[in-house]
Amino acid sequence: MKKSIFIALIVFTSIISCTTQPKAEALIGKYTFELLQKMDTLSQEEFNSHFISLAELREFAKDTTIEETFRFAIKNVSKETHNIRLQQAYEMIKESGKRFKIDWSAITFKEYPYTERDESGVTFQDGFVAFDFNDKKFVTKIVSLTFKNEQRLFNLSNIEPVRKQ
Repeated sequence: MKKSIFIALIVFTSIISCTTQPKAEALIGKYTFELLQKMDTLSQEEFNSHFISLAELREFAKDTTIEETFRFAIKNVSKETHNIRLQQAYEMIKESGKRFKIDWSAITFKEYPYTERDESGVTFQDGFVAFDFNDKKFVTKIVSLTFKNEQRLFNLSNIEPVRKQ
């Protein structure tokens, strides 16, 4: 009797935790949305801090399960190249905001659909952060990876309006 009560308690606890907490992998979508909400006031340096750093990428590349091609690519990225990539992402997002007249603080999160893909021994999470502004729908593509048991933003693409289908 005690054993069945214990098992029922575990099942009940598992069900509650699954329904009350978002999947850890999906948190990167909300994290990215919160980054976008601050774009009107965010400096380049603050923007960069939301991404996995080059030092962290190099530490990540030391993992023995990662294929040599990925490890080599990460080791050969200069700090300047890494910073240019982040600057381009920042400028693209800022430009999108101007082009579509987006008030970043007034956007509304809709969803973060994503898939996982394995490439060169690395599991990437490819997803789209969908949000609304003034009854218009927008998306941005993001790529993230897990570093030290945490999803970290690796790449953020330009904001695009959703075309009606």
